[in-house]
Amino acid sequence: MRMSHHPIDTMLRTIGIYAIAMICTIAVTGAKADKIYKIVDESGKVTYTSTPPDNSDADKETSTINVAPSPSEEQKQAAQQRHERNINAAEQMDENRTKRNEMISEENRLKRERQKQAAEQFKQEEPASEEEHYGYPYLARPRPPIRPRPPIAVPLPH
Repeated sequence: MRMSHHPIDTMLRTIGIYAIAMICTIAVTGAKADKIYKIVDESGKVTYTSTPPDNSDADKETSTINVAPSPSEEQKQAAQQRHERNINAAEQMDENRTKRNEMISEENRLKRERQKQAAEQFKQEEPASEEEHYGYPYLARPRPPIRPRPPIAVPLPH
């Protein structure tokens, strides 16, 4: 991202940063005021305050920002309970995931054992030499020898 160094861009960025910082400060400190006043003077300096501007600030641009009041104790407790329930649910899901992974690992181990036993049983039932085996899954069987056929008697023309 290319940053612009134009004075107006810099001023707007600075104003935005101050505005965000002020709003965050007010939100974090739990301001009791329902109204915040934004005052912009003729040089473009922005000031946020919870007290209404004086009449001597008539040459400054003023606007009101309505801020929601801080949460009540019941709302804070309800949020804390939700947070604890979410943590418990996450822990339970982690336990379930761990158990499921252990079960899958055990099932895979048993499956490998069964496959190994089946392969050994197959070898015992049908012993085959290395020459007869041409690779998985094809097991070549020796072909019966080709017997020569008797010649066909064809009458010769007279």
